[in-house]
Amino acid sequence: MLTNLTLKMGVMITYLSHWDWILYKSRKELVTYLDSHDIHAMCPDGDYLINLMKVYKSTTTWEVNREKLLDFNAIRTLRKHIKNVETNYHCFTLKTGLLFAVAKIGISTKRKAILSITGLGFMFTDNKKAKLLRFLIKPFIKNLMNSAFDVIIFQNHSDKEIFINFSKFSNKIEIIPSSGIETSKFIIRKNKKKDLEPIKVILVSRLLYDKGILDYLELVETSKNINYEFYLAGERDHGNPQNITDEDMDRILGNENLKFLGKLDVETELSNFDISIIMSSHEGFSRILLESLYVGLYCLAYRIQGTEVMENFKNLELIPLNKINEFKKYIENFTGDIDNSHNMQLVEKNYTSKIVAFQFEKIYKELDVLN
Repeated sequence: MLTNLTLKMGVMITYLSHWDWILYKSRKELVTYLDSHDIHAMCPDGDYLINLMKVYKSTTTWEVNREKLLDFNAIRTLRKHIKNVETNYHCFTLKTGLLFAVAKIGISTKRKAILSITGLGFMFTDNKKAKLLRFLIKPFIKNLMNSAFDVIIFQNHSDKEIFINFSKFSNKIEIIPSSGIETSKFIIRKNKKKDLEPIKVILVSRLLYDKGILDYLELVETSKNINYEFYLAGERDHGNPQNITDEDMDRILGNENLKFLGKLDVETELSNFDISIIMSSHEGFSRILLESLYVGLYCLAYRIQGTEVMENFKNLELIPLNKINEFKKYIENFTGDIDNSHNMQLVEKNYTSKIVAFQFEKIYKELDVLN
């Protein structure tokens, strides 16, 4: 089902996603900076749809079953939208891009389409379903991507090389690191004395296996002998194949050495902590790591393509995958003091929402899709 809420014919750009959270979490600031243009939203109804309606020119609901690798009902309704509404598209995430590419098969239009790949995600993991999906679509992926998209935006060069080699995409390619953060909204951490106040360690993430939730549980269990407080913040993602099971959720809630916080207001509450742990096995450009470095936390992260792009930041240790004991070593050596001036300047110069919005606008102008 496709429901128009305040849809206008002849809109200029539709931001498309299979999850309303994606169009809200960081894109709402980008849309604010692009407010002089007609930016519309199209996504499933969810927790953030009402907020989206306050930011975008209009919002169209698009029913998608996020638990399906390819939702053919969603493809059919999207296909109707592509045929009937004169709009350019900016798709966010690889899954949304695949749905759009399939929906656009055989449709001739002068309108432009852009895909932002914020991380290769589940499709390029070693999961059996992901391997099967790659096998099934590889014979078609070259024609699909090249006919569907005029530009693909990546957040790091590693993801670009992997995907271009797989898809043989030959149209325009851009690298835009990060989705941008609105720095004025963040509270900056104040230094503390380690011997006077407990050091607080936190992992903030969706509760997915590929975000390192089980590794973090192991770290907590092996750190019982140090006088630190461990926290976990985030929500389950029931539409994601990597969502943790009820059994593992019970393990989290029953762990007396770990305090589960649920949803965290990162902008105002992240500064209450001292050490930020990132144990994800793949990222496009780790948003929580960027936020943690800006706020002034000491950051420990697995060295992956989406974290090593930030190795020019200070107060950051990049650790080889699966070396959980290395995290414990750095945690124990933390003094409590952080000089954050370098990181704040680096973010302000390169990674704000305003800077990313400017880069988007430049692409839109080159494609002549702005009003």
